[in-house]
This record gives sequence, C-alpha cells and structure tokens, in this order.
Amino acid sequence: MVHQLKHLALCGLLSLAFFKVQAQVSGNKNFKPAAGVSVMANTANVTVTWPAGINSKAKLVLNLKNGEPLFTSVQLSKRGIYKPIIENIDPQFILTEGKRDLISQNGWNIFFDKVPLKPHHSYKIDFHKKGISVSNKGSRTIITLPGLEAPNFKGDLEITLYNGEPMFNVAAIVSTQIDSTAILYDAGLVAKTNPVKAVNYSDVYEHLQTEDVSKPDTAKNLAVKYRTIIGSNDKGSIAVFPAPHQYFYPLDEAFNLKFVWYGSNYRNLLPGYGLGIRQELQGDKRYVPWFNAPPGTKQRLNFFACWVMMVPITC
Repeated sequence: MVHQLKHLALCGLLSLAFFKVQAQVSGNKNFKPAAGVSVMANTANVTVTWPAGINSKAKLVLNLKNGEPLFTSVQLSKRGIYKPIIENIDPQFILTEGKRDLISQNGWNIFFDKVPLKPHHSYKIDFHKKGISVSNKGSRTIITLPGLEAPNFKGDLEITLYNGEPMFNVAAIVSTQIDSTAILYDAGLVAKTNPVKAVNYSDVYEHLQTEDVSKPDTAKNLAVKYRTIIGSNDKGSIAVFPAPHQYFYPLDEAFNLKFVWYGSNYRNLLPGYGLGIRQELQGDKRYVPWFNAPPGTKQRLNFFACWVMMVPITC
C-alpha cells in the first residue's frame, strides 16, 4: 500500500464518432484511434479503453445523461480482468473572476496588481451535456463535450487520455467577452456519496500521511509535497494533481499555500464529497496578479488524475 501511494505521488511530478445525446451514433471517417484504443458508444454511454502499461489497460465509461455523474466508472485491468477504481464521479470546476488593472501600467503585462482587493466573484461552472466527439493527436485520445457555462464564460469540457498510462487530463476550456478579466480556478473529482475510505498525501517533510474519512466533515485545505492528493478505497487509489508550470500565478516568493483540498461541500459551491486542487485567492497578500483572460481567448482550466489497483501497476 505504501509503495502504491508513493508511486501515485510521483505522478504529480509528471509534468468516434460524433454523438448527440439521446441520438444515434454516426460514423466519422476522420477518426483513427491510436494503437490499442477502443471506443464504443450507445445512446447513454461512451466507453473508451486504452493501453495503460505492460499487460494492462485503462477504461473510462462516460455517462451522457444530464443530471448524472459524467464518469460512471474509471477502471484498470490486470491479466485481462477489469476492476473499477472509482465510480460515479464528476469533474467539477470553480471559476473565480476578477478585474485586471489595464490602465495604470503595462496593460495585460501588469504584475503589480492586487486583483483580490477589487470586486470578484466565484462560480461553479455548470455543465449541460450537449454532445460528444472523439479525436486523436498522435497517441493521445481527446474527448470533447460542449456545454460548460458560467455567468460570463462558455466553453467545452476536454478529456485527454494518454496511451501507456492509467491517466487522464480534464480541462474546462472556456472564454469570455468581458474585457479586463482576471481569473483563478479550483477543480477536482466530486461524488454525491463519498467514493473513498481514506485520503493520503505526502506532507511538506515528505512523511506519508493518511486521514480516515469515514466521518466526512466540511472540506479541508492541505499543504502537501508534490501538489498531489490521493483517495483510496478497497479497489485502488486515484491521485489528483495540477498541470505542472501552468497552475501557479506569479508571486514575489514561492510559498506552499495549501494547493489541494478534500472533503464535503468545498467552498459551499461543490455539493458532495471530493478531492482536488485549489488556488489561494489572496496569494501571499502582496501583489496578486491572477491570470489574464482577454476577450475571446480560450482559457484551459485543467488537472490530472492517475490511478492504480491494490496490486502495483506502473503509473
């Protein structure tokens, strides 16, 4: 068990057809899946399998019905037998929108800005499933689902699967037409009922910590090493971590500002139990520039997940 958890923590260092919901699948001759990738679809689900290591495959079952969790099942096989690692979870995002100072200096290049001291608002990004398309880029399989909406943003959910790894990237790709916008985001995997029995992480002193979540309370923010939070149950473990070099806005100094979270009803915006990544809105309480979101540009709000069975599998 300890070996698996350390292995998952290291993951944090790594840096079809077209389908209309409740409609018949139609072929797309331009989609040529990478070697070992399989895509199967019906009016309710899309199932994708891909190579996940030596003698192993990963499987992602997507539920296309609105009002139900997107990820019906995240699975892994060993010796040809698939086992679900985690079930009935949703990738969810909180978008925090503020105002950039474009007048006093340097326009969009301003660093000496204090965005959180000006009016700002945080919203859960809503997802209304409208369709799905599957494509590939080299050995990667890319699943795109339109239907993301926040008060001033719209866009698509994009899931990238990596051949050879039990890992995916989930991205909310959104844009706004409002000028002078600066943003942050929190994200994670959330379920209506607790999908894990324990949460594991490496503390800042590189000591492996395990917290029992049999009696979940409100969400908790943690300062961890490797920027990785891990949920475990009897079937396996799943790690969530941010995109390297993309998730952290510039500050005068680098501090560990508790960049992961787990628990219930995170920020009173994500009902249910989850684990994920977070930004500190106040930063180090000096100049806090956040991220630019010029009108019409696509902002990629993303995170990674990687999983293993109870028996060690390369991640």
